[in-house]
Amino acid sequence: MLVLFLAVLESEADRHRFTELYEQYHGLIEKTAMRILKNQQDTEDAVQNAFVQIIRHFGKIDETDCKILPFWIISIVNNESLTILRKRRRVAPLEDWDSISVEAETVSEYSELVQLFSKLPETYRAVLEMRFLLECSGKEIARKLGLSESAVYARISRGRALLREIIEKEGYGK
Repeated sequence: MLVLFLAVLESEADRHRFTELYEQYHGLIEKTAMRILKNQQDTEDAVQNAFVQIIRHFGKIDETDCKILPFWIISIVNNESLTILRKRRRVAPLEDWDSISVEAETVSEYSELVQLFSKLPETYRAVLEMRFLLECSGKEIARKLGLSESAVYARISRGRALLREIIEKEGYGK
């Protein structure tokens, strides 16, 4: 599949950069899609569609801050996975989200959880996404965002609390 993606790119430098991105993020993209879709065939479709979108917007990669690039890539695969879910009219369970203290019955679909996350301020959303989507440790998050480890844990704690408030305000679980 990589060969097909590379054939679309014009310059050797773009092919080399895309190959690096593919090798670096393929596992993460596949893992993220599988969490949402819970189906290997749908996951493969979402991964392929995500890389097509990355190629379509390849010029933005050099303009994107390296700290934001993983979030940009994850948001692409999230969107592609949710599109597949909508097309298949399936519901994605929230089994993997128990760790943020949001019970599965309070949010019926993964897409609703994504919408809830989007309501968080960027400061908290970034650390929560890195922690729970990218499975980064506190130390890794601190290094990537240029924060102290204690600041990261404080943001995770405050982000969780804010997420709970948003859930209550939005009326989930009533």
